[in-house]
Amino acid sequence: MHCCLGNVYEFLETRYGNQYKIELGTPSTYLNKITGVGVKEKIIYCYNEERNRPNLNIISPSKINIKVGKCEVDLDLTGSPLKDECLVESFSDMSLVAKSETDNPWEHDEEVHKGINVEKVCNIICNEEFQKLMSGDAQGSVWFLCDALDAEKTLLWQYEFLANNFSRGIVTFQGIIPSCEVNTQTLLRHHYDITHQENRVETTIENTYQIKSDIELFCSWTTTAKLPTLIDLNASNDVVLTQIFRFDCCGTSTKDLLNQLNILTYIRDDIVAHKKANLSENNAEPVYRCGRGIDMQDLRDSVTQVMTEVSGIADFEQNLIESDIEEVLEKSKGRNLFDLTDKLWDILKCCSSYKELKLGFHVVFQCAARCNIMKIPTNKNRLAEIITEVANRRLAIPCLTGSEPLELLLEIGLQKLYKDYEYIFTESKLCSANILKQKNVVEKENDAFVSNIRKSLKNAVRVEAPPIARKTLLYKNVEKTKKLSIDSIGFKNSNFSENESGIHLAKLLQTHCILEHLLMIHIHLNINNSVSRDICSKLLKRPLKPFEGINDTLTDKIEIALPAHSLSEYLVGKDPYKRRITMVSCTELREVQSTFFYSMENICPPIVAENFKTEEKEFVKENTYYHWIYNKIKSRK
Repeated sequence: MHCCLGNVYEFLETRYGNQYKIELGTPSTYLNKITGVGVKEKIIYCYNEERNRPNLNIISPSKINIKVGKCEVDLDLTGSPLKDECLVESFSDMSLVAKSETDNPWEHDEEVHKGINVEKVCNIICNEEFQKLMSGDAQGSVWFLCDALDAEKTLLWQYEFLANNFSRGIVTFQGIIPSCEVNTQTLLRHHYDITHQENRVETTIENTYQIKSDIELFCSWTTTAKLPTLIDLNASNDVVLTQIFRFDCCGTSTKDLLNQLNILTYIRDDIVAHKKANLSENNAEPVYRCGRGIDMQDLRDSVTQVMTEVSGIADFEQNLIESDIEEVLEKSKGRNLFDLTDKLWDILKCCSSYKELKLGFHVVFQCAARCNIMKIPTNKNRLAEIITEVANRRLAIPCLTGSEPLELLLEIGLQKLYKDYEYIFTESKLCSANILKQKNVVEKENDAFVSNIRKSLKNAVRVEAPPIARKTLLYKNVEKTKKLSIDSIGFKNSNFSENESGIHLAKLLQTHCILEHLLMIHIHLNINNSVSRDICSKLLKRPLKPFEGINDTLTDKIEIALPAHSLSEYLVGKDPYKRRITMVSCTELREVQSTFFYSMENICPPIVAENFKTEEKEFVKENTYYHWIYNKIKSRK
């Protein structure tokens, strides 16, 4: 956008700012959906505001109440015809309004938008000073929200100037129509009525299918055929899947994994809080708040049992029959744990307080010193090293202080949770262990992030100290040529790093989101395993986001291209939930564009849509669309 558009904004704000709301920013959601104007494009938007209006309920014709005899039932009619005996009550009967399963398609702050009278918009556009500014150096679009009270139900008016041309555009609401009335012949006839001649037409068709409220399939193609088909999978090579996973909708099959991830997050937060408190000379005890409590005698018995039992063979089951992701998730809940520190994680995380946790680790070290350990730890973490050194009489029982018990617990928990994900991904044949370990690029990366993230996923749950810091007190063969500080020679009970632990949690969080997305795809789309593996591979290559915690408001959105043939059962013979059809034809002097937008739900906020007069409509049997037309004529200067 040229900076001189600011002059137009200044003029409108000065002249009309006390009457209307004038904004210089990005388009509203409904303007973007109808016209296809880029969501990041800068425009001037003029409208009225009405803040003292009670909420209005605008009903989508695809989500309404129906009556069958004396029984009243809520049905989602999208994609499913009604029986002939079903009667639809008037939209104005608010006792029959079915609550939509999805959020409103508009933004909350758009609910105060109100249209301007069309005649007043004409007066602004025809203003001599406005015309002079727009025809000068200004480049960009000015949009006016109209009240739709004229005969054509004008919703939006556009005035645009670019370097070599200027444009006028109008959006009108066409009412609610049955899906069977959407056909190419009618659309072409409307387009030719504007062009006044039958020139070559380039048609772009965009169809969006809603599988669930958080799952959409989008396909598009462009054609110059004289009579293009409105659904053509051969023309659309790929279908874009848009899917949102909401953390507050986590299912029972993955709840335990997310709970473990939450526990690890809390532990890290408490460690960081304790270290910050120490910097401010507050010597309070650390907090541990993740367990429900365990009897000390039960803890001793459990620790002794896992440390003295004969070790099993740490290997995944070799199944010739391929299991789907749901079956593997169920099996993973009862899988055998082979490494000692993995089993200790399951025991120690049950402690109810810091004092209990510290005592639990002391029991572990006592058992290592006194018992004949049959299960030598194979995991490479600090607790495994301490247990091995104590068991081999090379180290006295350490006394953990400060946040060290939490740090050891965090490290073994990160490692154990990684193994859970590795088991699920490899057993369900979604990817190999090597692919799961592939490198990631970090968003908003800094030097520390770049250096650390180059480790594999498996290394991402290992906290390694510098080589010298890992040595025990028995280590004497230090090279004389090296200059070592006193701190680098001692034995460390923990090698906690706030930065590294954040990266490890970020990777595990990303892995969990991928698992949730693949599970949603398996349940709702049922695509073949080869396509699922391709999706998994692409998602694992996504940039890693810095870890900022976990809560129920978090969402993870993906957009990924899939082969159209793998989703044909959801596309062929089905009415799209939304469709936008754009026809463009050109002559030497001008370009004419007609955009037809259809949606099974109203996309406009209540006040904007109140003059659409849809409450008088009554529908049965057919899927129905809200219908808008955007006509734009671009003339050369």
